[in-house]
Amino acid sequence: MPQLLVILIPLGALVIYAVVFDLKRRRRRAALTGHDISTAARIARANADARGASGLGGGGGDGAVGTGV
Repeated sequence: MPQLLVILIPLGALVIYAVVFDLKRRRRRAALTGHDISTAARIARANADARGASGLGGGGGDGAVGTGV
């Protein structure tokens, strides 16, 4: 019986640790991807403006103005 406890107690602690670690990881990941579509569009527009794109499509591959044919 004592041998069984020596095996089961660390195994149970390991399972509890894994569940807590997984819950923390999921909560952290959800915070990063919790943007709605309007926020994503606003961020994309800001990135395009920072690269120098006109926002009307047909921009060059490097973001330079007037390079598209």
